[in-house]
Amino acid sequence: MPVERDGTTPMFRRRLSSSLIASVTVAALLAVTPGLAEASTLDDKTTFLGMEGEGDHVGALADAIRWDLNQRGLDDGNTMSLAELKLTMGCGDDDLACFAQGGATLGSSALVFGTVIKIGENYFVELKSLNVETGELNNRIERTVPFLAFSEAELGKTASSLIDELYKIETTPTEPDIPDTTDTTDTTDTTEGVEPGTDNPEPANGELVWGPYSPRPTWKYVGVGVSAAFMLAGLGTAIGTTVAISPDGPIRKDLLAAAAASLDDGKPSNDIDPNSDQDLCALAKTPPDPNRPDEVTNAAVTEVCIKADNMAAAATVGWIATGVFAASTVLFTTLLFVHKNDATVAKLREHKLGLGGAPTPDGGFMLGGSIRF
Repeated sequence: MPVERDGTTPMFRRRLSSSLIASVTVAALLAVTPGLAEASTLDDKTTFLGMEGEGDHVGALADAIRWDLNQRGLDDGNTMSLAELKLTMGCGDDDLACFAQGGATLGSSALVFGTVIKIGENYFVELKSLNVETGELNNRIERTVPFLAFSEAELGKTASSLIDELYKIETTPTEPDIPDTTDTTDTTDTTEGVEPGTDNPEPANGELVWGPYSPRPTWKYVGVGVSAAFMLAGLGTAIGTTVAISPDGPIRKDLLAAAAASLDDGKPSNDIDPNSDQDLCALAKTPPDPNRPDEVTNAAVTEVCIKADNMAAAATVGWIATGVFAASTVLFTTLLFVHKNDATVAKLREHKLGLGGAPTPDGGFMLGGSIRF
């Protein structure tokens, strides 16, 4: 490792510079906001760094918590994740002081982040609130919740109760439901053939799973965008050409004008009556002499007819393309909500595998990574 003249390594000096920049940022924020309140009060803005863990339910819980913080006027709208903050600031897994420096750089008064870990049939949820000014935790809560707490009907209540507990907000107890003493015993055994704890089984490895998930592959978004663009292009072409060759369209008007002009050009041999009940194009394309099949009666009218034929072909292609790319758009949109349950990827997320890189002042490049065992 290269060493500078003062005995320090370039990496140590860069880390020291980052710390000084973060400290100066914190000092500037404190100087312009001397009346900053404690981060645990409802008047402060909070940066929510998401929830770490594996499974679609982790992202769903994070979205629900962010929405709840927003409804309380706490969320500052920043979408940076904890992993991105660690990579940007060079923080370790539990380096609260480094997290606080990152929060000060973001202009936050508090950071909220947590983890979700599956334990048997239940989930262990840990949620923390970090005071950016002091670098210490305002509060840290732990809770074991059942799988049903992540259902669509219960997810909002779960997120709200976690925030209430994190900010130590007492909720008004509701009146307990009075049980119905009417004997409504049902002798039908509805649990026959159902294994305990399998009401909401985890999908098997490789099984297709329906629902929103993150991160979604870029190619799916590209497929939706390209298919939609071609569908709109095909639809525009189909509509434009269909209107052009319609009975009242410009092609029909050009045909009648060319036929009318043939009556006034002083050449009786190429006359095409625009008021004729016959097919004007057939009349114009008829050879004037059977011995000269390559010639036509009226070249000007024939040219308009050829243009009309090309327009009709373009309209047909446009309508077919519209149907094909409409189906493709629907397919790629569906794929946005379908993915395979990959146990390998889930394990990498569980161990928080992270890779990053940054240019060095001397023109080089530094790579780094982290993994939790």
